[in-house]
Amino acid sequence: MGLQLQNCLACGRVYVDTGLGMCRDCYEKELQQEDKAASYVRDNPRSTVKQICDGTGVKERVVMRMIKAGRFVSGNIAYPCESCGAMITRGRLCDKCNQDLLKQVEEQKLRKVAQNVGASGRGMYSKDMGLSGPTDKL
Repeated sequence: MGLQLQNCLACGRVYVDTGLGMCRDCYEKELQQEDKAASYVRDNPRSTVKQICDGTGVKERVVMRMIKAGRFVSGNIAYPCESCGAMITRGRLCDKCNQDLLKQVEEQKLRKVAQNVGASGRGMYSKDMGLSGPTDKL
């Protein structure tokens, strides 16, 4: 397997890919930014992502990557829900958006079952829904 050249996502320079996703110089800079952010969170444990970025000058994508990687021990850092923007401290979606997503998935399942039953030309029976009926043996 030969060396693979890539363009650094941060600065655009060509580098030999080592699996870091960026050149060595940019990687070193990001490590320094991570140290700054971690230090800020130790001193301000209930910070939001915006407060961390404003207080340190660290880019939001770096802080979000650190959160997703579990780099902050406190777990109380608030960041926006990926769907509605409400502030959350864990996961990708707030509880409301999680519930909405679960409802949508359940509705899709029910529509699919209804379509399958309609296509078969027979009525819907309790067995179609995975429920026990009077003809099922216990």
